[in-house]
Amino acid sequence: MRLRAINIYSAFLGDLEKTKERTALIRKESDFLYLEYYNVVRFCNNEFIKQLNVSCDENAKEIAVRERNSDGYSVITMPFDFSSYQTLSLEEKNAFWVEEIIKVFNFVLPLMKCESDKKIIDFIDYLKEKYIKR
Repeated sequence: MRLRAINIYSAFLGDLEKTKERTALIRKESDFLYLEYYNVVRFCNNEFIKQLNVSCDENAKEIAVRERNSDGYSVITMPFDFSSYQTLSLEEKNAFWVEEIIKVFNFVLPLMKCESDKKIIDFIDYLKEKYIKR
C-alpha cells in the first residue's frame, strides 16, 4: 500500500451538523499537514494504510486504532480537547497539529512496516523544524 494522504476530522459528537462544523474547522486548520506531506513525502510504501485517517475524539484517553480495515483506510483515534484547542493562537494551533501528528506517526509507524521509515522520520524532523518554535 502507499500512504498518500493525511485526513484529520472530528469524531461523531452526537449531532451530525455539529460534527460537520467541527470537522470543517479542524480540516481548515490542520490541512497544512496534508499539503506538507504531499510536498515533502508524496507517498510511503507500507503494509497498513493508504490514508492516515485521524479521528479527533474528546472521549479518547490515548491514541488507538479504532477501525482496522484491510483496504488501507483504517481509523486512528486521538484524544482531543476542543475547548483548550479553541484558545490557541494560529501559530500555537500549527504547533499543536505538528505535535499531534508526530504522536500519531510514532504510534502507527510500527504498524505500517514501511519499506523505509526514513521518509516518515525525515518528514517529522521537517515539521518540527518548520513549525515548532524553540
